[in-house]
Amino acid sequence: MSILRLLIPFFLLASLSGKAQLNVEAHALRGFLLPHRQNMLHLPQGPSNGLELRFTKQPSKNKAWSQLYQNPNLGLTIRGFDLANHTILGYGLAVGGIISSPVVTQNRFKWNLEMAAGLGFVSKPFDYKGNYQNIAIGSYVNAYIMLGQKFSYDLSDALELSTALSFNHLSNAAYSLPNLGLNYSMVSLGIKTKLPPRPSQVPISDTLSRINGYWDISASFGVKETFIPRNKKFATYNVSFQKAMGVSKKSSIAPGIDLFYNSALKPAREVLGDSASGIQILQAGVRVAYQLHIDRLAVSLTQGIYLIDSYKKDGFLYHRAGLRYYLNQHWGMNLSLKTHFFKADFFELGAAYKF
Repeated sequence: MSILRLLIPFFLLASLSGKAQLNVEAHALRGFLLPHRQNMLHLPQGPSNGLELRFTKQPSKNKAWSQLYQNPNLGLTIRGFDLANHTILGYGLAVGGIISSPVVTQNRFKWNLEMAAGLGFVSKPFDYKGNYQNIAIGSYVNAYIMLGQKFSYDLSDALELSTALSFNHLSNAAYSLPNLGLNYSMVSLGIKTKLPPRPSQVPISDTLSRINGYWDISASFGVKETFIPRNKKFATYNVSFQKAMGVSKKSSIAPGIDLFYNSALKPAREVLGDSASGIQILQAGVRVAYQLHIDRLAVSLTQGIYLIDSYKKDGFLYHRAGLRYYLNQHWGMNLSLKTHFFKADFFELGAAYKF
């Protein structure tokens, strides 16, 4: 399929962008599947090709957080691509929210850092009978994460030409095994229609101090599978307590404690010939998180150390990548992924209270 065909939907949508008051952007994608395990080397069968459509809008420049991030673009990204192996992996579709924040801005040139998160769909997941060679992913619906950077040049006041580099990840966090995950490195070429620039504003961000400190407690729930017994789901629970301390206008450091109850550890220990009661599969740890604050959203990366862990097969370190959105001054929603380095443990969905 030629690039011209890929961009036809973009030109149709671009003609409506002025009425919709949206920036519309289209990218032709090309990339490669990265087999991060030795037993995945049979999966890549050539490049991955696709198309991305974005619908974005710049928030008000009169908001302090927007000024801190150089007035980023926020919106929706839709990526459709083949998964570099039509027979075993099929095709993928990713839909998620995206933020594109300028790092370098010159007269016509911009360099942006980008992040997206949402849902990813795989057309040919693992199946014991029909598709046992797909050892990477075991579910149709997965989480999707994208990290990237974009270089753009203004052709005119209304059009922008860009190229982008991105890392794309699909995973279900052990909700349905297997779950080694799919990783794609991609490059793209795109064009974007732009809204007229907003009027200049008083620099509010210059008057801000660093993030105010606060206490935070959260409770989360998750579900995961084990290989034995097969196709059975096990519940996970987590309670976390932390103290966030501002280190800049955008970020904070948050030391804290975690308590985990992972019911999947019971059959995992029984496979090893070791019986375990409910209290024996409790895990507890101390950790520290780095949090990036974007208005009401906190994006966090966490490093933890188990203090109590009778299982021990995953090592003494655990990690977490998470999103926490505060609905008001106190209450928030939490979504995070717990891992042991690059091995996903489970997703956590829950609520948080800040005080």
